[in-house]
Amino acid sequence: MKAMSLTTVLALCLTGCQKESAKPQDLSLLTTTTTVAEIPGGSQQGGAWNANAIRNVPQVEFNATGRGFFYTAEQGGKFHVVHNGKRGNSYTNILTPTLSPDGQRLAYQAYVEDKLRMVVDGKEGEVVDELEIPFFSPDSRHVAYQAKTGGRWYFVVDGRSFPAYRTEHNQFGFSADGTRMAFVDSLAEGAKPRLIVTDLDFKKQWIREATGTVMVISEDKTRIAATSDVQGKQRVIELSLAKPDQVKEGALYDSIKDLVISPDGSSVAYVAEKGGTRLLVCNGQEKPFPVGKLVGQIVFRPGNTGVGLLTDSNGSCAFHEPFSGSEPDVRRYDEVGELAYSKDGKGRVYLGRKVTPGVTGKSIFAVVNGKEGPRFDKVTGPTFSPDGKRVVYRVRHEGKRFVVVSDLDGKIIRQDPVHEMVFPPVFSPDGKLLAYGVKDGGKLVWNVEKL
Repeated sequence: MKAMSLTTVLALCLTGCQKESAKPQDLSLLTTTTTVAEIPGGSQQGGAWNANAIRNVPQVEFNATGRGFFYTAEQGGKFHVVHNGKRGNSYTNILTPTLSPDGQRLAYQAYVEDKLRMVVDGKEGEVVDELEIPFFSPDSRHVAYQAKTGGRWYFVVDGRSFPAYRTEHNQFGFSADGTRMAFVDSLAEGAKPRLIVTDLDFKKQWIREATGTVMVISEDKTRIAATSDVQGKQRVIELSLAKPDQVKEGALYDSIKDLVISPDGSSVAYVAEKGGTRLLVCNGQEKPFPVGKLVGQIVFRPGNTGVGLLTDSNGSCAFHEPFSGSEPDVRRYDEVGELAYSKDGKGRVYLGRKVTPGVTGKSIFAVVNGKEGPRFDKVTGPTFSPDGKRVVYRVRHEGKRFVVVSDLDGKIIRQDPVHEMVFPPVFSPDGKLLAYGVKDGGKLVWNVEKL
């Protein structure tokens, strides 16, 4: 495989690789600009529209390496999916298409008239009454979803069906190694929730009653934090997916909300109320919650050095780091959101919006380390490069979509070419390359540039 060119590897992946399945797939970041698909366009014959032409492409998605993609297309009044170059069957409608983390698998809900079934890797499941969004394990080996038949909900894991209840499960997730799942359910309508960690055969289970009104799983899929009800009060519990019987219990409060867990699962934070007072709690430490309402989520500073958050209060927005001892940064903005830190925790960026009377659009900007960048009609996804020296975000302005690279003062270093659609950018591990998917007409391209 090492001797193959990137183009050859991509071609193998796009054609399904059935004969090459014994060979390891190259799942590293695709580091050359590559056209991954050309969607067939419509045509006119004698002035009349060809009814068999593709009329609409409602959804396109790339995985984070550029080696997996899909798009849904409407043709002849029906819908089909094209995944890594392979077209699926036509259906009356297609919902919730979900790409596996490695981009090599796809699952979606499909209707034929009013009959619903899940399609996984092109194979149709049984007709059911209702379905929920499918989930893949982090290693892409397993897929699970919820289905309802005869008034009962059950899990389907790798094609096998498990427990049936009248209530729906929620807040679902796999462990990092894909050997366990965590979810919340209740045995009857109106009953208290219970948190369950189970193996994929549903034989070895850990169950905690009255737990899971809120449940979050760390980004690395190793730890869980959840709220637990105790005699009219609430506490946060923490546990490992690998050892769920070892539970860490937090203090009791009147109520808890806005629970978050750090990417590595080592820290938790939330907003609590005690005796009518709002508190910000991080790893057991309490601080008075700032005036105003929380905007977005509480965000952990890398290196377990506290948290940052944004608030909005009567037209005044503010950035806070309550555990750092610093004063809040208050701005007269209409809105704020999407707070993010650099990997070393020294840089921060969030979005601001301030409308100028008489001016349409041009109201949203990135605030990098406290300094405002240029204004656009829409900005999304601000993120730092791995070395923390650049900020990258997507822009829509005057109907044009493109990626912007700025310095640590918010000034634009580079504005990338305009495209019809631009997908979330990713960085190469060494931080020297910036890559993202784009759509222009019928062409889907994985675009790679030097940062």
